Amino acid sequence: MRSFRAYFKKEFKEAARNYKYLILAVGFIFWALLDPLMLKLLPLILKASLPVELLSQFTNINRDYAFLNLLKDLFQVGTLFFVFSLMGIISSEVSKKKLVLPYSRGLKPEGMVLAKYIHYAITVSIFIFAAFLTNYFYVKSLFNSGVLSIQIVLWSCFLYILYFAVILALLLYMSSLFKKSIIPGLLVLAIVYGFNFFNQLSLIRNYLPNYLILRAADLGVFFDTSLIPTFFISVFLIAIFIFLTIIRMKKIDVA
Repeated sequence: MRSFRAYFKKEFKEAARNYKYLILAVGFIFWALLDPLMLKLLPLILKASLPVELLSQFTNINRDYAFLNLLKDLFQVGTLFFVFSLMGIISSEVSKKKLVLPYSRGLKPEGMVLAKYIHYAITVSIFIFAAFLTNYFYVKSLFNSGVLSIQIVLWSCFLYILYFAVILALLLYMSSLFKKSIIPGLLVLAIVYGFNFFNQLSLIRNYLPNYLILRAADLGVFFDTSLIPTFFISVFLIAIFIFLTIIRMKKIDVA
């Protein structure tokens, strides 16, 4: 417990010093502000260059479309910010030998791993929650019509938080396997974007975390039985990746 508290404080200070909070905030909240504004201004920008028939497609944007645009950008671009900012979560400390002193003073690997995971899980959850709420009130003020409600937004937000919690656990484990930070970053991105293909396969998609992203975009439809295996498997994967990371950090040579 002492190792956990000490490393949690260390993670907080280092994240602030290295501007990781700012990078993650840009990766999530920035799109919540930019997307609705760009959708609102797009018809004015294209007015002189598009025929009336085509321009009408951009002027009939409702709240649902604007919110779905945010979900798409958070998956495509937000994931990049998330992975590249945290890809060295363990590997950079190992390669720079920052763990030599803590290990020599009795640091327990399980305390360090849990501190890292919980710290960034809370951080990312806060930024995702802030992004979704910001986007909802912004979209509500700029656009009309649609089924979008605060309940839908909060449900989609929860699914995104759980999804990124799985990705964080995967990134933590991958980062413990390599000393070069770019390798776990690229591997995680390949897995994340590659697994999105399986959302097209109805027989297996609800057994993979990417199904959370698909259902988050299903506005107006809340929990159903198809999400039960997704929830259990997502939580199981989080536990497995954290456990494997702890085992790895007990065996790794930090010197």
